[in-house]
Amino acid sequence: MNTKIQFTYKDVPYVLEYNRMAIKQMEASGFSLEEFTKKPMINIDIAFKGLFLKNHKRTNEKLIEEIYDKLGNRDQLIEKIGVMLTESYNSLLDDEENAEGNIAWDTVEISPKK
Repeated sequence: MNTKIQFTYKDVPYVLEYNRMAIKQMEASGFSLEEFTKKPMINIDIAFKGLFLKNHKRTNEKLIEEIYDKLGNRDQLIEKIGVMLTESYNSLLDDEENAEGNIAWDTVEISPKK
């Protein structure tokens, strides 16, 4: 999760990005990555609002909608949001098997009793 969107609106600097908590909240609100481009009216709205959850969670919904309405190059914005979402989902699957501090694990197969 490296990509961020930065801008200043009404003298307030914003840094929009996702983290796992934001993605979980978005999914609880009905967001689906698979449906992101199929149902854009629902999912783009949830995805944009989700960008505020990590660094600006107290921003009210009306202000978020106002900011969205004033942002230019929306087609590029939506494309970048898609990239950010993909990065977030991919981070769930990052495999750092030998990273320092990771817990090594194994499975144990148990035969059923006869």
